[in-house]
Amino acid sequence: MALVISAFSLMPTIPAEAAESASADRSNVDFSASFTAFHQPKSDIDGGGEFSLSSAFFRFKATKAISPTTIVGLSVKYDVDDYDFKGLTEFGGVEPWNDVRRFGLGIPIFIRFGSAWTVGLSPSVDWLQEYGADSSDSMTFGTPLMAFRSFSREKRLGLGAAAFRNVEDEWKVFPFLAVDWRFNEKWRVANPFEADVLGPAGLELSYTINENWYLGAGGVYRKFRFRLDDEGLAPNGIGSNEGILTFARLHRSGKSGLDLDLYIGATLDGKLELKNSAGEKLSSGDYDSSPFAAITLSGEF
Repeated sequence: MALVISAFSLMPTIPAEAAESASADRSNVDFSASFTAFHQPKSDIDGGGEFSLSSAFFRFKATKAISPTTIVGLSVKYDVDDYDFKGLTEFGGVEPWNDVRRFGLGIPIFIRFGSAWTVGLSPSVDWLQEYGADSSDSMTFGTPLMAFRSFSREKRLGLGAAAFRNVEDEWKVFPFLAVDWRFNEKWRVANPFEADVLGPAGLELSYTINENWYLGAGGVYRKFRFRLDDEGLAPNGIGSNEGILTFARLHRSGKSGLDLDLYIGATLDGKLELKNSAGEKLSSGDYDSSPFAAITLSGEF
């Protein structure tokens, strides 16, 4: 599901190494990758009809300490959302879109100032489009920017904002709280999500069961816009899917370096919207609270 992309994305929390110091061995490049499978079963659309959604998300990131105070990276993402509409009465009774793709590149940068302060940003460019849409009309770009203070090795707090130009050529700015705060050996609150074109970072409260397992729960608001192809009800138009995602997560750290995350949750206050190429709304439909499940495999090498 495109709305939940950032829940499994490339800059999950405030990096501890950036908050304290860059790697002493600056000859090393650290690599990480992940794959996520997501499914949202049938969701009823107000006014008639239903849809389901199956998605796959791919992530790759490389990071390198280029000085004792600076970490720079390169992130790559590719996502596929497969929508299946049935029995529609909204949207003229026609499927508003089908397969939606997202390809993106980002350059995360973290710079430490003194012993306590760190600034982070991640300029990126993304192409958000239905399969067959014009890529030149599907590009978005921008960056999140945050500054945070380390109070100790496991307590960091700050503020940030994400500014992006969307596929409607509109600039949007989303403020968010940057936090990674461990209350004790068991409890922690942090941003699990990348702050990018999909919206501001979320918050997750987690509980450590043992050295290999922890449980988390949280939420985030997402609105995902994408360019449509030159056929169908709105040629070269714009589709969007938005909602409030609430979730629970079970995480396992593998001894081999391969981590596993299992998610269950629900999308609340969901809404689909269709606009023409001029940005004028043609139709929209709210959908019922919808459960979802996902699994992520990730690792560093």
